[in-house]
Amino acid sequence: MADQVVIVTGAGNGIGLAMVKQLVASQKVSHVVAVDLNVENLEKLRQDHAQKLFLVSGDVSQSSTSALAVQTALDKAGRINTLILNAAIVKPIGPFPQLALADWKKAFDVNFFALIDMIQHAWPYLLKTEGNVLLTSTRVCLKPTESWTCYACTKSVLNYLCSCLPLEEPRIKVLAISPGAVDTNSMAGARNDANLSPAMQKFLDEIHAGGKLLRPEQPASAFVRIVETGIPQELTGSTINWDKVPGAMLS
Repeated sequence: MADQVVIVTGAGNGIGLAMVKQLVASQKVSHVVAVDLNVENLEKLRQDHAQKLFLVSGDVSQSSTSALAVQTALDKAGRINTLILNAAIVKPIGPFPQLALADWKKAFDVNFFALIDMIQHAWPYLLKTEGNVLLTSTRVCLKPTESWTCYACTKSVLNYLCSCLPLEEPRIKVLAISPGAVDTNSMAGARNDANLSPAMQKFLDEIHAGGKLLRPEQPASAFVRIVETGIPQELTGSTINWDKVPGAMLS
């Protein structure tokens, strides 16, 4: 699959930034539209890849950001092959009774409703290319958890959306990928949050101290590999761990 045109959200830090670096280095990708609230970390990369990387600074929970990202891809490349919808916030963190409804709504706006908005904006163009939608999931939502209830709920509904969309339109393939525990600013912020339960605090401290956190480049490589090869028909609508993607950077 050559000359892929890709939109990436949450592209300014962590896994998203690692994705963008690998995408602009890929010979199978012709254009990358990188979306984030803060694109400062992407500026040097854009200068080095001025004909390949295009930046959109904006809040993904605002429909205007999705519209601008899609239009940028169309203006620069004339098509869209893949969406990588990676933008998310982890907060609110803490005991359920203490989580304000306004914070729940904000989390769902960023982690879920923004996905719907971007997919709907890109839908007619993905139909033309029989394109792909990649969603960043999490293993946190695979079983009941404490402190991260809100975040887990936003990702659970993301997984369900992933399972439904291929039934709506088989020509557009959809896959959710769980990156695992990754050494990012978001993970550091969560680990240092004063509202964590003692059990969750102990768990996060142990995986950090034990060197068990993945480098962002590792799960990012799984997303990029799928961009390069396409979502296999047997996987569309499913949620998988990043290390199950053939060719992912396991070490």
